[in-house]
Amino acid sequence: MAIQRVCVIGAGISGLATAKTFIEAGYEVLVYEKQSALGGVWEKSRRYPGIITQTPGQMYSFPDYPLPDSYPEWPSGEQVNAYLESYANHFGVSEKIQFSTKVIALTAIENGHQGWEVTTRTLDGSTITSYFDFVVICNGVNHIPNIPEIPGINEFKLKGGTVLHTTEVESTAQLKGKDVVVVGFGKSACDIVMLAVQHASSCHIVFRKPDWKIPRFFFGFVNFKLLMMTRFTEAMTPKYNPNKLEKWLHSNGKRLVNGFWRLQETIMRYTFGLDTCGLVPSEPLIKSVIASINIAPKNFYKYIRNQKIVTHQTSITRFVEDGVELASGEKLNASIVVFGTGFKQAIPFLEEKYRHHILDLDGYFHLYRNLIHPKVPNLAFVGYNAGLSATLTSDLGALWLVQLLKGNINKPTNNKMVAEMEADLEWRKKNGYAGYGGTCFFSSTFHYLDNLMRDMGLPPRQTGSIAAVMQPLNTQAYSNVRTQLESLYGSKVQDSTNKSQLQSNVSVTEAPTY
Repeated sequence: MAIQRVCVIGAGISGLATAKTFIEAGYEVLVYEKQSALGGVWEKSRRYPGIITQTPGQMYSFPDYPLPDSYPEWPSGEQVNAYLESYANHFGVSEKIQFSTKVIALTAIENGHQGWEVTTRTLDGSTITSYFDFVVICNGVNHIPNIPEIPGINEFKLKGGTVLHTTEVESTAQLKGKDVVVVGFGKSACDIVMLAVQHASSCHIVFRKPDWKIPRFFFGFVNFKLLMMTRFTEAMTPKYNPNKLEKWLHSNGKRLVNGFWRLQETIMRYTFGLDTCGLVPSEPLIKSVIASINIAPKNFYKYIRNQKIVTHQTSITRFVEDGVELASGEKLNASIVVFGTGFKQAIPFLEEKYRHHILDLDGYFHLYRNLIHPKVPNLAFVGYNAGLSATLTSDLGALWLVQLLKGNINKPTNNKMVAEMEADLEWRKKNGYAGYGGTCFFSSTFHYLDNLMRDMGLPPRQTGSIAAVMQPLNTQAYSNVRTQLESLYGSKVQDSTNKSQLQSNVSVTEAPTY
C-alpha cells in the first residue's frame, strides 16, 4: 500500500523541517511534541538565560527560509525560537502539531499492512493509539539529560542542595548569591559558568580535561567561519571514502595538514593565554574539531586568569552535606551543582524487536546515511545527522526521505546498506567521529551533504573553484534543490516565496547576549 499518513515525533528544528517537507510532497502529516511549544532545544523551558548560537546565524537558517537581515551574527535563543515559530506558521506546520503529547510506544503493524501503531499520552494521562504508514523520529540526541550517579547526591539534596542539568537552568535567580560548581567543559557548561560569574557568590568549574575552544574572531577581526567552516578546512580532516585530494592530503600531504593545525593551535594558545591558564589540551586540535566545534564565551579565559572562575581538572567523587569532594582530595563548598555532562541516548518508546537494530548497548546509532535502517521498514530518523548546520542537514535529510519513498533514489540492497553503514560507523569510532552516539560529523558536513545530493541525482554545492571551497558553508547554496528535484522527477515539492516575504513574518524583541 502507498504511504499516505506520516507521523513526525518532535517539533524542534528537524521535526519542523521534516513535517514541512512531507506536507509539501502531498502526505498527510501529524506531529507529536511532548512540550507545550515548538522549538526543541530552543523551546523556552529548555534554554538557559543568555544562550546564543555557536553557528553563525545565516548558517543556521533553512535554505528556503532565510533568517531576517535584522538578526545579529549569532542570534539569541529567543530569536531562534521566534524564527522557528515563523517557519512553522508560514509553511502550515503549526496546525499539524499536537502539543503536550508524549509518544510512549511505537509498535510495528505486521498484518500485511506495513506501518506503525503510535501510542501517545497527554497531560491528563489519557492514552491514544493512532495508525501511520510511515514514522520519522525527530526528537534528536539532546533530549535526555545525563547526570552521573555520584554517591551522596540524595543526601545533598535533602540538606537543601540543588542539583541541575544545564537544560534546567531557567533563570539567573537560581544562581544568585549561591556557591556554584559546574561540571563539564563543553559549550553549555561554560555558558553557565559565565552566568555564575555575574550572579553567584563563587564559581568553580570541574572537568576531566580541557578541550580546545575557538575564538569567534581570529586576531580580533577574522570571523572563525572563514577559517573553520569551509570545504577547504574540512579537507584537512580525515574522511571515510575520501576523494583524491583528501587521500593525498592525509598521505603524501600529511606535513601540510599537520602544519595547518599546528598553526591554529599556536594562534589559540596565544589568543586565550592557554599556557598561563594551564589549560593547553593534551590532544591535538584536529581531534577536537572532528568531535565538535566549541566556541569560547567572551572573557572566559580572562575570568580564569583573574580567578573569578576557579578551575579544577579532576572529577567529583562524592557529594557531602555542604558541597562536593573531588578526586584530587579537595572539598568545594556548594549550594548548587550544575552538570554540563551531555545527554543519554535512548529510544525507549520503540519496541525492542527493532530498537536493538538501531541503538546498540554502547549508545551508538546504526543508520544508513544517518536516516534509515534497512531492516526496520517505514521508520526514519532526522536530526540524527548533526553537522555544521542543523537546519540544512535536517532539510536535505527530509528531502532524501521523500525521494526515497517516491522511488527516486537508486539505493543499494539491504545487505549492502548494512555493510556500508557498519563500516562507516566503525571507521568513525576508530577516528574520533563517533560523538553523540555516532551522529556527529561536524568536520564532514560537506562530505555528508555531497552524499545526499548525489543520491538524489543532483550535483554537490560550493565546489569546482578555489573561491567556492574557501567560502563558509552557505545554506542558500541549496535554496534551489526543490526546484531541481521537481524538474528531475516531476515531484509535488513546491518552491517557497521570496526572501522579503519570508522575513516579514519574524518579529521578536532583541534579547541581550553574552
